[in-house]
Amino acid sequence: MGCWPVLECEHVQSALSARLDGEATGYPDDVIDAHLAGCAECQAFYRQAIALKEQLSADAVPAGVPDLSEVILAGVEPEWRRRAHSRALGLALSRIALVVLGIIYVIWSVSLLANTPGELIDDGYSNLMAEAAAMRLALGFALFFAAWQPRLVVGMLPLVGALWTFSAGFAARDVLLGLASPEQLGFLGLLLITGVVLGWSWFNNYGRSAFRATWDSLNAKPA
Repeated sequence: MGCWPVLECEHVQSALSARLDGEATGYPDDVIDAHLAGCAECQAFYRQAIALKEQLSADAVPAGVPDLSEVILAGVEPEWRRRAHSRALGLALSRIALVVLGIIYVIWSVSLLANTPGELIDDGYSNLMAEAAAMRLALGFALFFAAWQPRLVVGMLPLVGALWTFSAGFAARDVLLGLASPEQLGFLGLLLITGVVLGWSWFNNYGRSAFRATWDSLNAKPA
């Protein structure tokens, strides 16, 4: 389904060696590039591997044949660095957005509990308010955890998507009947924003290749 674990340095270095040799790495390029952008050890390994490959290529090139490896690398490396930095920035911003959304859910949960009457005038109403507060509190802490471990975002997407879909259906019914409340519509909008931010975080963490693989799987198009 395009969900890749966080790679260790040895896995990334092995994949980089395969990339330089023109072989399959076994991992999406975006996942490797994201790790490489933030790992000084792997960056040093990659530079040494490139230098060694250039030296071997120079030794193997017959006299009079120009060596174009430096020209090729000079054209590719800026674009690779730009994409890696763009993904790193996007992931950082999406993690901040997840924390902000988590805080909003927690504050909303506390507000619901604070506004619940102390006297149990209506047991059904009190239970409903408690369940609504518990759901918002759970969503808030789940978003905190997703910001801490972005690779787990993929597990939250189906949950938030299903919650928004059913909530949107009930809200549409209530709008037609004139029963929709501002709180109900506000929760629906907040769920939509949450789903978008989760999708953004997933995309920045796994990249376009994982997105294409997941889309093909959902459309029954094996890679």
